[in-house]
Amino acid sequence: MFRIFFILFLFVNLAAATSLVERGKIALDRGKYEDAMALFERAIKLDPENAEAYLNRGNVFSYQGDFKNGEKDYLKAIELDEKYNAVYYNLGKLYEKTGDLQKALEYYTQAIKIDPKYTDSYINRGVIYSDMGENEKAIEDYTQALKINQNLPFAYNNRASLYSELKEYDKALADLNQAIKIAPNFPMAYRNIGDVYRKTGEYNKALKNYNKALKLVPNFVAVYCGRAQIYIAIGKKTEAFKDFEIAIAYDPNNRCIYLERADFYRSLGEYQNAVNDYTKLIELKNEKFSYGEYTNRAFLLAKLNRHEEAIGDYEKALEIGGDENALIYRNIAISCTKLNDYKKAIVYYGKSIELNASNAEIYFNRGYAYWTFDDFPNAIADFTKAIEINPNYLGAYANRCGVYYQAGDAKKATQDAKKACELGDCKPLEHLKSIGSFVE
Repeated sequence: MFRIFFILFLFVNLAAATSLVERGKIALDRGKYEDAMALFERAIKLDPENAEAYLNRGNVFSYQGDFKNGEKDYLKAIELDEKYNAVYYNLGKLYEKTGDLQKALEYYTQAIKIDPKYTDSYINRGVIYSDMGENEKAIEDYTQALKINQNLPFAYNNRASLYSELKEYDKALADLNQAIKIAPNFPMAYRNIGDVYRKTGEYNKALKNYNKALKLVPNFVAVYCGRAQIYIAIGKKTEAFKDFEIAIAYDPNNRCIYLERADFYRSLGEYQNAVNDYTKLIELKNEKFSYGEYTNRAFLLAKLNRHEEAIGDYEKALEIGGDENALIYRNIAISCTKLNDYKKAIVYYGKSIELNASNAEIYFNRGYAYWTFDDFPNAIADFTKAIEINPNYLGAYANRCGVYYQAGDAKKATQDAKKACELGDCKPLEHLKSIGSFVE
């Protein structure tokens, strides 16, 4: 009798736990996280081996940003049911949110092994591959998802984005049109069609699709950014700035807006406004992009003759690190020259040459800096090196002529003056003749 009672009691508990889980899922769908959490905890208390309860409590933790406890619950669910593919999928999503793309990839792959027809795992794994720069694998995953289910607008949209990156615009448009056929009110697809037409120069079609996207989502910031680029291309300056302002009003911290507007200001020669936008980008503090933002702002500050500030930005970029250090050293040296700090300029030209010894201009500039100190041997050596790299470097011949003259070698000065005249500048030759230093 006791055994029958225990079995009935256990059955009632399991049934009650299942009911609590279902109620919790409804609460979770409605965004009532506290209610959902309480229901899942009650379910676990009644049935400590209910994998679905752990999965869903893990979802609550994940939605609330408590990834540590979310991970703990997901792993407990797997311990209870190692074939529970939804848990592997959710673990993939969790690790994707935390930036651990390798682990996300592993769990999406495991979800696919358990259920090869689980399309969401293919789509999410495709996103990971895309983020990792493995576009071919991403396209394969989107394609596989579409083989399983042809009615997946996000799969078409994502694959189209990759085709667009690969400049396979016809394939991109075909996928995007298919996405819209399935989901006629899919704003992202209209935005991406607009991007494709913008890239191909079909601006009217681009504007038409951007406008459709904005009709569906009036605060779609990326669309305002893209449409502004169209207005720039067709010469509608006022409309472009209006779109930038609307986008900023919706999202004051969107990097795309400031970057595009800074480039526009720069093209217009409005350097101070461009500096302001790069300053905003730097304030947003994204380490991935800050190197370029400091170098771009430094370039503009130099244009504004604010060379001390420019040098400060270039030095900050050097602290961050990047691939254009030779160019940065050269630009610092130029700003030092503008400040008449030729000694410092020589140092930075030297650093630039260490990284790129084939730039004739840098030798020419350093040669000029040496010349300001009457360091004739080094000046001649640098002008000579510039000529070795570029045998028709007019300025190098003209300046070396001047150095030879000051060093008392009228013969070599005359030779360089003749060469400069052959290349189109006879002033050095005429000057030597006028002062009686021309040597036949």
